Amino acid sequence: MCFSAEASFIVSGALLVVGITTIRKTVYSKDFPVALIPLIFATQQLVEGLLWLSISHNDTAQSQFWLSNIYGVFIGIIWPLYAPFAVYQAETAVMRKKIIAFTGIAGLGLAVYTAVGLVNEPIVAEIIRHSIHYKHHVSSHQLVIALYLLATCVPFIFSSYKYLYSAGIIITLGFFVAYFTYLETFASVWCFFAAIASALIYFYFVHRIKKPLIPIS
Repeated sequence: MCFSAEASFIVSGALLVVGITTIRKTVYSKDFPVALIPLIFATQQLVEGLLWLSISHNDTAQSQFWLSNIYGVFIGIIWPLYAPFAVYQAETAVMRKKIIAFTGIAGLGLAVYTAVGLVNEPIVAEIIRHSIHYKHHVSSHQLVIALYLLATCVPFIFSSYKYLYSAGIIITLGFFVAYFTYLETFASVWCFFAAIASALIYFYFVHRIKKPLIPIS
């Protein structure tokens, strides 16, 4: 499977359109954090597209340093914090909100751990088999991987809204496929597919159907 700067830019542009359209369909203020998700992914993919160009053209080490670590902030700090927060804000079922809040605690711990790790050891990026490998010791710890799954995927799975739930299932499947198939470049590959899956959020705002899929009251 081949990824490239062009692929990142195409996904970024498509999500920019989806994100703007989604925001325009937002009626309730509590849904606004969810509506922003495609736009955040659009920005993240733009950063990776620029990183592709920087590495491919052998740009300065400073350019690669900043782009690599900005991408690392998206992966390890923004998403573990933002995903539980956004889904929690949209949710109305009390028990589900408690479960999602628990994942937010895990996300907070992971974000702090990642922030300290980035300060002590900045990310170094390189292209391996048509994907970008973000070299950092944090990504090699199994507990970190488990907490990341808990913070970024589980909140969507416990949402009582059909399309948020569906997005959660897809990004979770993508998580495991990327982890077991593209281990070295897992962060890049999974985030690429998660970004595409975030387009499902648009349908959440189109249909606005609340349909519990897990028997929790």
